[in-house]
Amino acid sequence: MNRRTFIKGITATGFGLVAGDLCIPFAEAVDIQAFNFVHISDLHLDIRGDSNWQYREKSVPLFIDALRQMPRLPKLSFVVFGGDQIHYGPNDRESLSVFQQWTDNLNMPYYILLGNTEVSPVSGVSKLTREDYLNMWQKQGLRLGHSSWAIDAVRGVTIIGFDVTVDGKPHGLASRNGLMWLENELTKNKSKKLIIIFTHQLLMPTTARDTSPDWSFWMVKNHEEVRAFLKGFPNVRLVVSGHHHTSRVITEGRITYVADPAIVTYPCALRFFGVTQQGIHVKNVGLDDQVVVKRAKELLATDAYAKMYDPVDPQKVLDYSAGLSSDDRETRLRF
Repeated sequence: MNRRTFIKGITATGFGLVAGDLCIPFAEAVDIQAFNFVHISDLHLDIRGDSNWQYREKSVPLFIDALRQMPRLPKLSFVVFGGDQIHYGPNDRESLSVFQQWTDNLNMPYYILLGNTEVSPVSGVSKLTREDYLNMWQKQGLRLGHSSWAIDAVRGVTIIGFDVTVDGKPHGLASRNGLMWLENELTKNKSKKLIIIFTHQLLMPTTARDTSPDWSFWMVKNHEEVRAFLKGFPNVRLVVSGHHHTSRVITEGRITYVADPAIVTYPCALRFFGVTQQGIHVKNVGLDDQVVVKRAKELLATDAYAKMYDPVDPQKVLDYSAGLSSDDRETRLRF
């Protein structure tokens, strides 16, 4: 099956979903038309990649498998690729070509965030820079000199891609200029019924370890400041991030922060979001190739990353990545 054959049916209906059922109802949704989208994060495409806790050796077939899930979902309005689409290093240009070949056939809008791997080229090795990605993905929200974007996805709804990446660093940071831009966009859209924000790095810790020096690179450094700032905008109800390759759902006040799993790392899943007048439904969508997923599980459990998570029992990292509790995978949250 080639990419055109199954992607051309990508708006077909039907729930081919596994794991996770989160409902976030809110009164303002009464005037919102129903729509669906998916968030796909951390592909780390590397056509000749070496594997560690990331199964980069199989990053391309994992990416294609993720796209294969989409025709099974209810009709999608758009897709957001949440960063680290391309792994930095000697194969980045060829890996980007693969990404473009497949995504060029999506018959719906798709929007792209930069991740740390797109803004941290390996000196003397990588062929692409931040500017190359901005130039290539100009029609997907990004443009030269502008790595954040705000788009009216459907009537009454604005989605914002807020770039918090730092050149050459894995951690994120909301800069003064970035926060000024975000404040302007949120103020302009204060009449909207719903605003959804996407970042690559995390605004909400997924575990206490994320606030420790050893793991702080998963976070936006001034995450507490940003979360306090967002509380001033009542129509911001959902913040979606990637980067940490884990499934986590945490509500703070009126805002729910969702950390999404990676395609390249166990549990090898994407997230489906369905917005209706009753609320926002969130579902993890697993992949078909269970042999590959099983191998990704083995790679994660035996990597040094697992020992960083729990030196005594590294296997616990599997539950963390899939979701620390059932509420992160198969829960219905009402407030």
